[in-house]
Amino acid sequence: MSIVGERIKKYRELKGWNQHKLAKALKKSGKAVISNWETGRNDPSLAELRMMAEIFDTTVAQLVGEVPMLEEPREQYIMIKKDDLIDLQRKALELEADRINALKGQLEQVQKGEEPKDQSIS
Repeated sequence: MSIVGERIKKYRELKGWNQHKLAKALKKSGKAVISNWETGRNDPSLAELRMMAEIFDTTVAQLVGEVPMLEEPREQYIMIKKDDLIDLQRKALELEADRINALKGQLEQVQKGEEPKDQSIS
């Protein structure tokens, strides 16, 4: 089975469709066409791949294996640039470091027998 065939089958199954239903949606004469694609005997045309990408709410790149397949519906994912993700992680680490320092300060005050100053730790 080719990667294209595997992907077509996987997306079809995720949608809960059988081969006949996909063939009908693509205006094909029968499920044999879909079976041949899924087993790697034939490959769909670019136009057919585009139609399937639209039906499955995915991309041609994902259908042909150029991009990792997302198992869940795309609306459950967000796309973010790598640099933006790194910045977000850096900010989160800085906030966590501030939180840790505040807790250390409170602990030192308690150990000295002082009443801790009200510092919000969130």
